[in-house]
Amino acid sequence: MSQQRRRGPMGGHGMQPTEKAKDFKGSMKKLFGYMGRYKFRFILMFIFAVAGTAFNIAGPKILGKATTELFNGLVAKVNGTGGIDFSKIGMILLWTLGLYVASACFSLIQGFVMTGISNDVTYNLRKDISKKINRLPMNYFESRTNGEILSRVTNDVDTLQMSINQSMTQLITSVTTLIGVFIMMLSINVWMTLAAVLILPVSMLIINKVMKHSQKYFQAQQEYLGKVNGQVEENFGGHDVVRVFNKEQDVLKEFEHDNQKLYESAWKSQFFSGMMMPIMQFVGNLGYVMVALLGGLFAIKGTIEVGDIQSFFQYIRNFTQPIQQIAQVTNLLQSSAAASERVFEFLEEPEEELQPENPDSIEELEGNVQFEHVKFGYNPDKIIVNDFSADVHDGQKIAIVGPTGAGKTTIVKLLMRFYDVNGGSIKVDGHDIRNFNRSNLREMFGMVLQDTWLFS
Repeated sequence: MSQQRRRGPMGGHGMQPTEKAKDFKGSMKKLFGYMGRYKFRFILMFIFAVAGTAFNIAGPKILGKATTELFNGLVAKVNGTGGIDFSKIGMILLWTLGLYVASACFSLIQGFVMTGISNDVTYNLRKDISKKINRLPMNYFESRTNGEILSRVTNDVDTLQMSINQSMTQLITSVTTLIGVFIMMLSINVWMTLAAVLILPVSMLIINKVMKHSQKYFQAQQEYLGKVNGQVEENFGGHDVVRVFNKEQDVLKEFEHDNQKLYESAWKSQFFSGMMMPIMQFVGNLGYVMVALLGGLFAIKGTIEVGDIQSFFQYIRNFTQPIQQIAQVTNLLQSSAAASERVFEFLEEPEEELQPENPDSIEELEGNVQFEHVKFGYNPDKIIVNDFSADVHDGQKIAIVGPTGAGKTTIVKLLMRFYDVNGGSIKVDGHDIRNFNRSNLREMFGMVLQDTWLFS
């Protein structure tokens, strides 16, 4: 009997591509909503991340004072009016070392906390997926290959774990660094800061362009990865059936087509992700040139000290670096959103109704089965069982005979409520099977599938 989708040689259905349109905001909102149970740990991670970044930002300004002290000492020694105060320089360097050690400790703690959050999120996602699988109707599994379903449990959840662990802390530290460095640059010289900030519009334009191109390729990469996994699972698992029906060339051709699509989408997504860094570095170097010219001019005029120029160069390097990191995070978020959409799409699938409000008891049932004018179609618009009736008594041995596709397996699926009838009714000892708890109903039957092998 024909079903909703054409079955493959291994009994699975053909792959159905996921929707091409992607709701980035909706997917990320669901992900953050799911992670809401870890609010306290997120706050803790945020505090340590900001503190570690703040201590790291203060370092260059203090090092600049050491450079200024060294420069002034050299000038005084040349003029014969003094010398270099190494003890003062040593104290400045010790303070700087202390700041960097504190920053490293805070960063280590926030990394430990964030790793725990990402592992817990993926652990609970897999647990929820495992529970969800047992509540899904048969139609869901018969309309998808096992590989596609497994891809959501393995590849997509692994992608989420990697993205959450890397992108969250990176985003917080990058934004904190960007704001902190900007304040420190303003404290040194406003005009030099304005020259450095001119690179921001160019950087934002590049990020925006790359994001628009990379988003569709990351989505396609996740889609075709699921397809390839499904084909590998189905073809390798049923290799004997493929050979019996002489379908080697057909399955190979189908695999090569999807594998090529996966290669192309993965290559393009990684290309756009990889080109971000060299372009951003080039833009950052332009900022270096502008600041070097202005810094030298202000130092000659005595507006700023030599150590401030050195500090500013370190800050401008730290200013462009967060922009590059944010650009990388946007790519991670695209990949994370694509995986998140597929995972939560699975978790939001309609579940099989397990039990009616007042289920009938299965106690003391004899096992008389009646099919009364049953109508059914895997697609409600296309009825394939029309007015089927049968009366089977306890102890009778009944054989349902017919060619492939006649509906033999469908009758058994209806009896065990893997699907519900569209019209008529199926009764056991006068009780409509829709009034039983599904689990209790299935306990009354034993089913041996046609793929079962018997060994003596």
